[in-house]
Amino acid sequence: MNTEVETRICKVCGEELPIEKFQENRPKGKKPYRISTCNKCRYLQKIERLNKLTDRIEIILDRRYKPIKPERILDKDLISHIDLVAEDEIFVRLMDYKDVWISNYGRAIHLYADGEYKLLKEKDNYGIYYTARKNVYENDKWIYKSSFLYAAQAVVETFVVNHDKRNASFIWHKGYNKEDNYYKHLYPLTKEQYRIVKAHFMKTGYDSEEYILKVMNDIKLKPDDWSRRCMKPVMCGVGYHGSENIDCTSESYLRWHDMMHRCYNNKFHERQSQYKECSVCEEWLNYSNFKVWYDKNKYGETQLDLDKDILFKENKIYDPAHVVFAPHEINTLFIARDKCRGDLPIGVSFDTSKNKYRAEVSFMGKSIKLGTFNNPEEAFKRYKVYKEDLIQDMAEQYKGQIPDKAYQAMLNWKVEITD
Repeated sequence: MNTEVETRICKVCGEELPIEKFQENRPKGKKPYRISTCNKCRYLQKIERLNKLTDRIEIILDRRYKPIKPERILDKDLISHIDLVAEDEIFVRLMDYKDVWISNYGRAIHLYADGEYKLLKEKDNYGIYYTARKNVYENDKWIYKSSFLYAAQAVVETFVVNHDKRNASFIWHKGYNKEDNYYKHLYPLTKEQYRIVKAHFMKTGYDSEEYILKVMNDIKLKPDDWSRRCMKPVMCGVGYHGSENIDCTSESYLRWHDMMHRCYNNKFHERQSQYKECSVCEEWLNYSNFKVWYDKNKYGETQLDLDKDILFKENKIYDPAHVVFAPHEINTLFIARDKCRGDLPIGVSFDTSKNKYRAEVSFMGKSIKLGTFNNPEEAFKRYKVYKEDLIQDMAEQYKGQIPDKAYQAMLNWKVEITD
């Protein structure tokens, strides 16, 4: 039996190595061949090229925290019986869970059926987690389902800007202390970045923010589909792709494109002035981040609109916690029509032919006339009652077909004269 192993000499290092240490190329229509540089030398050449690029690349990522809407923060008077970890501890509502708030220290509060707010019992198995009911879409219906709520993940999702949600799914705890879930001590990293930071900490005992940011911005540790080009703000001067592998014809990309233009396109604002003060959260300036959220939150087969007005009145920001997918029919209920009313209350216009004030509701692109009145106050009262009833009726019609956070917001929607 022939036991000889085929070898080749690397043209770079000069070592004689087994043929398997040399990459095989298979050009179409031609005979396969092995390249003359061994795999190890090719890797070292790649690292050398990357190191040269690193010297010229600017820092792209830095440490950012998310702004929190006051409406999501639990009133401290309601939890006065609970001792805070520190003066700055706040509890922020998790929009996809049933009556659950997470604090910037990783503690969780639940509102029980008896009306009392209590801390959820911590469970510790390689990291603190809780059991909570999450609103999920299963079998063509939105239901609440018991699930694990991991403290570190919830804190990062709520308080910390994650620049790469596709890949940065590992969370480094300051000092490798997994009991510490304070938001300023948590860093979302890729698997390789996490490995590097952990190895450095185990060797030196240090994990400064400066070092972690250096790792996050090291070009050698970027995903394979990353490049400087994909970080350029090509969309309205602020949005970037975040990856080389994107499909500009996909539904998620077209939705991102529309959202960006609503907020940052001056020509669009000439037609739709109500979007002038709107903005997109920092995470969603990266299309790849938006796609992660889009793929997780799209549901059903009907046309869905990205609605920023249902969950929080007068909301001006497109952000995972503040928007929701809703059927187009529902979305039309929350589109403001300001062109005709001037300084009059919402839903009211002046009918010059009758010298009276008209109340009307816009729905599905059509105007529903509610009558004429002697003064704008009476017209607005009529509009308010009709609009609130219409929204509540629509909520009941779509119960279980839309996320519960949208259903609850619609049930409690109140029309104000200044809307």
